[in-house]
Amino acid sequence: MIDKTPKYWTGDSPDDITEWLHEYTEEPSLEVHPVLCRNCGSDTLEARIDGDEGVVQIVCPECKTKKILLDGEELWSECHPKKRRCVVCKNNRFSIRVGFLRRDNGDVKWVYIGERCTQCGTLASYADWNINFGPTAEMEQNI
Repeated sequence: MIDKTPKYWTGDSPDDITEWLHEYTEEPSLEVHPVLCRNCGSDTLEARIDGDEGVVQIVCPECKTKKILLDGEELWSECHPKKRRCVVCKNNRFSIRVGFLRRDNGDVKWVYIGERCTQCGTLASYADWNINFGPTAEMEQNI
């Protein structure tokens, strides 16, 4: 359940990210998908994000697996990602969801990254960007 009373909204479960992203984007058709470690299945992750380039790398603190999400692999060497910390408690571990807004032909036109701090529950979005290519099916599978 989302608590909207503090300056930054908080949620008491990772599922609250979906509701928060729908309110943030004001897009009821937004599709939201969880990001999990592909190695161990953990949903507690660290993130390095370059919002200008639309590149997200997740790191699993449990098994140390690193993964660049979506189509960011080709841009990774040229970007300047920053390790994300919660704006409230400075924790660096999050539950993460990816939201896709689609074009009429089904391809993704916009990506939203939503996070929930695993320590204090603060909900946020550190990055969103437009997708100006298609088809996007391969990119979508890389979460």
